[in-house]
Amino acid sequence: MASNGKATTEVHGRWKVMAVNLQPQLEKLPQLAGRYAELVKLTADADVLETRQAQLTADLQEVNHQRRDLLKTGEDLRNRIGAALKAEHGFTSERLLEFGLKPRRTRGRAKKATAQPTTAPTTTTTSIAK
Repeated sequence: MASNGKATTEVHGRWKVMAVNLQPQLEKLPQLAGRYAELVKLTADADVLETRQAQLTADLQEVNHQRRDLLKTGEDLRNRIGAALKAEHGFTSERLLEFGLKPRRTRGRAKKATAQPTTAPTTTTTSIAK
């Protein structure tokens, strides 16, 4: 049964099957010799392009791997320099903003001013005379 898929590999596979199976029939069907030669050339060109695509895919994966390693190394170096700058200027210094670092902020709300303790009102006792 013939494959009807439209994926590149399926199409290319169908070309190869036709070229291989048509070759022995060319003596009986000489009118297809020109088209057969064109199909063989297209199949060979497709093979070259598939090979090139595989090489480029491998190159892309290598470039992405190198890029990830570079980013990891660069971020580690930035963190080390940031730690040295924080040690030099202080963790809460606004100068850290100059280097793209966030100064440490105090957490929570500002404390309210504590009210003076109030003294209990003095009660005067009156003696009740009997």
